[in-house]
Amino acid sequence: MSYDLAVGADVGIVNKAAEEVYGQLYPRYFTGSQPYDAGGTTVTVTWDVKTAPVFDLTPPAYSEEELRARFTEGVAAGRFTDDQVAEHAAALHDSLDGSTFQVILRRVHVTVDTGGGNLIEGDVTVTVDVQATTSPSGLLTLNPLKAVASDTSQVQKVILDNVVLPAVLDQARQVLSGITLPKPDIPLLDLSVPVPVIQPQRAVAAMNLVEHGIPQPPFPDTWPESPFFALLGTDTVRRIAQAATAYLEGKTFPAGDSKNIGIGTAYYKATIAIHDVQCEIVDTDVPAVRVHAAVTGSGSAGIDWIIGGSTDAFYDLRLEPDPTVTLTLSMSGTTLKATTDSVSSFDLKIYPHSDIVSEIAAWVANALSSTLGGLVGDALRGIEFELGSLPAIPVDVDPVHLDVTPVNLALGRFGDALSLQGDVSITKR
Repeated sequence: MSYDLAVGADVGIVNKAAEEVYGQLYPRYFTGSQPYDAGGTTVTVTWDVKTAPVFDLTPPAYSEEELRARFTEGVAAGRFTDDQVAEHAAALHDSLDGSTFQVILRRVHVTVDTGGGNLIEGDVTVTVDVQATTSPSGLLTLNPLKAVASDTSQVQKVILDNVVLPAVLDQARQVLSGITLPKPDIPLLDLSVPVPVIQPQRAVAAMNLVEHGIPQPPFPDTWPESPFFALLGTDTVRRIAQAATAYLEGKTFPAGDSKNIGIGTAYYKATIAIHDVQCEIVDTDVPAVRVHAAVTGSGSAGIDWIIGGSTDAFYDLRLEPDPTVTLTLSMSGTTLKATTDSVSSFDLKIYPHSDIVSEIAAWVANALSSTLGGLVGDALRGIEFELGSLPAIPVDVDPVHLDVTPVNLALGRFGDALSLQGDVSITKR
């Protein structure tokens, strides 16, 4: 896998959110009017986006000529050598590849008032190229690059190029800047900044464990078909499990007791500890987490005789075979949880350094097995932790405040990854 964690959505979800935003912002946004000097004659240009923007998550193709023009025309003209233009154009192609998409305004009604009641009107389609980038704070942000009118037959191109398209681009920046894609909230896990991956009709944010660096292409060509999904690689799940079960390392369990046996007072005391805690991911339909550990300790037992003196013996303890805990994964809302499903059978073995007095040997063995074995078993059966939550995606463009929240998530597999697939709900805040 070229990533450790990926979160994505299909174009349907994106357009559902866009329609909601448009419905609440219109006409405060998506409309505008301004004067324009048309060859010495001042006209008033009004533009009105009549339908909700439609996102097309098919990455646009840029020709080499278009890319080179960025470094040879306008303010850039004459600033670069041919070799520099080629180098910069190649670098720009790499930065745009897999991170750009289009927002289409299918019906932009333009009115040009020339005065005296004379109006020129027409509808045009405007396409805005947008690039998804990672901000310095690690959030994915959406940056409009350019706006192009696909039909200029009804409205003069000069009006579109100098008034309508710049205004549309400016408002697109305002609206899209209110959408940020936060990283999943996964306790005990450090993730790299997200890398945007725009695939045909899919928008994906790919992340790595920090020690693996920032994800690098090539990225997969196929992703889950669900409207919303999150994919966790094996290393991610194992790392979370290791961090969440680290509290078991070194955990101790003391036990002791005494009783009058007529000829004296018998006693025992012991302490065992869990160590060498390790986690693995079991390859099943829904991957399970398996925790292995060793449990060892030591103690003493003996009799304080009535007639004086005592007889003491020392021993080592070990649970055999090493306990193994199998954890099942389940969803609780937007939170992935791991809970103990089973604990393997084990026995407490006593390895005396010398013989334990026969009068108390059975008592000590039974007491230690039931007490210490029970304490360890209870601790292992009580393992439960969260692997992380998928946060709502906030949309904040005053006065609109929405949360796009994952819902109805189901666990499964997608290739080598653990998958959470479902839908989203869109709610006002």
